[in-house]
Amino acid sequence: MFNLRSRLLSALTLASVTFSTACGPAEPTTDTDAPAEGLAWREDAALAESLNTTPTAAWWYYGQTPEQLSALVSANDARIISLQVEQASPLRFTVSLVKNTGTHAKGWWWYYGLTASQLSSYLSTNNARIVSLSPYEVNGTTYFAAVMISNTGADAKGWWWYYGATPAQIGTVLQQNNARLVDLESYATSAGTRYAAVMISNTGADAKGWWWYYGITGSQISSYLSQNNGFLTHIQPADASGSTFNVIMEQNPGIAWWWYYGASSSRLADALSQNGARLLDVKTYSSGGVRKFAAIMVNNSNAATTRIGELMRDGTDGDTGHYVKQVGGSVQASLQGNLVFEPASTIKALIGLHAMREVDAGRASLNQLVNIYAPSSGSCPTSTITGTETLGNAIYNMLEFSDNQRTRAVIDAFGFAPINQTADAVGMASTQLNHYPGCGGPVANALTLADAGRMYEGIANGTLLSAASRTALYQRMPEQAGDFTGIRGALRTLVDEEGTKLGLSTTALTQYKSRLISHYKAGNYTLCGSGSCLEHISVAGVAEVPRCSLGVTSTQNYVWGIFISGASNKTAAGNTFHSAKVEPLREPIRAALSNWSTCYP
Repeated sequence: MFNLRSRLLSALTLASVTFSTACGPAEPTTDTDAPAEGLAWREDAALAESLNTTPTAAWWYYGQTPEQLSALVSANDARIISLQVEQASPLRFTVSLVKNTGTHAKGWWWYYGLTASQLSSYLSTNNARIVSLSPYEVNGTTYFAAVMISNTGADAKGWWWYYGATPAQIGTVLQQNNARLVDLESYATSAGTRYAAVMISNTGADAKGWWWYYGITGSQISSYLSQNNGFLTHIQPADASGSTFNVIMEQNPGIAWWWYYGASSSRLADALSQNGARLLDVKTYSSGGVRKFAAIMVNNSNAATTRIGELMRDGTDGDTGHYVKQVGGSVQASLQGNLVFEPASTIKALIGLHAMREVDAGRASLNQLVNIYAPSSGSCPTSTITGTETLGNAIYNMLEFSDNQRTRAVIDAFGFAPINQTADAVGMASTQLNHYPGCGGPVANALTLADAGRMYEGIANGTLLSAASRTALYQRMPEQAGDFTGIRGALRTLVDEEGTKLGLSTTALTQYKSRLISHYKAGNYTLCGSGSCLEHISVAGVAEVPRCSLGVTSTQNYVWGIFISGASNKTAAGNTFHSAKVEPLREPIRAALSNWSTCYP
């Protein structure tokens, strides 16, 4: 018998998306651990709830008991947007959450272990509608876990829900209701596979092109996405082998999004971090006893982070990140700013900082002598002493020319442990100097862009060094002669690009470029092993950005950096690095240039 629960309600608060299911064992496809598709968009889409693209805190969990999930919702002040019963007995959930504050805040409820009549009762009591539905069977009885939101206010929708239906029956009621699906869940019953469905009226502001498919492969999904110019709003593994899926897709409205299947939990976490995204829908299943995930994620980054992230992701297969923060102010853009990477020579700025702090403390002098080591045939410095020189000259060659022999001399003058203690003392909790730069390990050096930002901000604002030692350090960094990065020239080109758009005069641009100063350290490794070589390129520093207010010039400092880690193609990684190396500073410079003509017409 086709069971039907129909409800035509009107109104809502705001909302998100949710989809859920109880899945059987599944196998990964040949596209395992790779994005099945990545598309770009720019507007909102109407899903079970309107897609809110404002960046927000978001979480995802799997293997959670009801009690654990309730505690997570409370601790995070969150609400569930995707709920899956991954196991019926004992009950376990896979979920995606968003912070229930700001524009994402809604009146909402979630339930589990409900019969159809109980679920209908709660819907009526709460004047709500379902945004995520997960049916499951226990001892021959169908129960439901569900997330619902208040169906009141500007986001009210006409809607219906059904269960125990065949695809043909769903097709019939879709046509009768002039509706479109927002959730589709297959589940096993004594009568065979049946479907639970949630649909909304496909009229007015909610009207859009859409498609639904059941029991199709990952490659078929990709084909339909391309054919329909669509984006996925829902995915569910459809069979015990994990070879097919039930999906819903809508016309592509233009936001950055990605979808994956056959992904491990670590792969999914990495993708979320690399894409600056949050999960819209997530389902787990088992493949050969190994947990896998099918998921849809959407952009969760501000405009600057999105712009730079797309530029870097499109150019290389390595992990990428960027970071920019106003000194004394907020973070302007950050993608994987807290991800630990092998910094190569970028970490030499920490060694220089430690040396100058020792000078400030009176325990060292720029005129004291340190060893000179013989040149090496490779990048790893030798231990053969050929003479001595001043510490000041060694620091200069270490930072300006990235000389690894001089770097070893400075490290040996102070020791690995004291340098790492300095990193800890200045708040660089994820940073570790484990080997001489140029030697590549075996234990990698470690840095994050956020740690580098803390260091450069402390240098710039005077909390880590005296003014004299800061000047001495800056004088030994590659602003003037430059290094392989060409940062100075790239910044001048950026100024010309942005200034020309603003119609600034040649004189104004010349004056601006003469005042724009950067202090930084970059690094580049090619590390080989197990028959392959991977590229690691990074830069971090501080820029003194000129600005004009009320006809008076001043400077605002920004710390910034980018990294590319583990890229397989050296040329692509190098090209991407050079195209993005100063991009984190574009928005701050553009904003400063907007008023520059009041100082230099």
